Amino acid sequence: MKSIRLIPLFLLALAAPALVAAEQVAAGPKGGRLLTRSPEAVEFFVNAERRVEVAFYDAALKPLPPGDREVTVLAEPASGRVPVALEKHAEGFVSAAALPAGEPYRVVVQVREKAGARPQNFRLQLNLANCAECSHPEYACVCGH
Repeated sequence: MKSIRLIPLFLLALAAPALVAAEQVAAGPKGGRLLTRSPEAVEFFVNAERRVEVAFYDAALKPLPPGDREVTVLAEPASGRVPVALEKHAEGFVSAAALPAGEPYRVVVQVREKAGARPQNFRLQLNLANCAECSHPEYACVCGH
């Protein structure tokens, strides 16, 4: 009878490594946060000047041009919501000005495949402090904690 109770526990122990491996989070090529990976990857990255960079990649994480896509970024520090103006470049979008101070706070990223299309919304907690375990900024941490 005791062995019957141990079977589910044993099966869970066998499946745990596979579940953990499936949930592994990968950083983007620039070290930012990958917002989505299917069918194409979208990376949110904050550079050394605190400017937002949004880049697009194929399934092999090779850079893609932004094409007709539109991206909107909204920072939500304690002082209130601040729209972040983005400029389109050959390699993606870059903010014209630095992000407001006062992190951690939420950032909302909207990606539209073309003008007028329904947006994909991504919300992330912006914390620029480096993670002690993986050395990425906390907003792009790959440790899963």
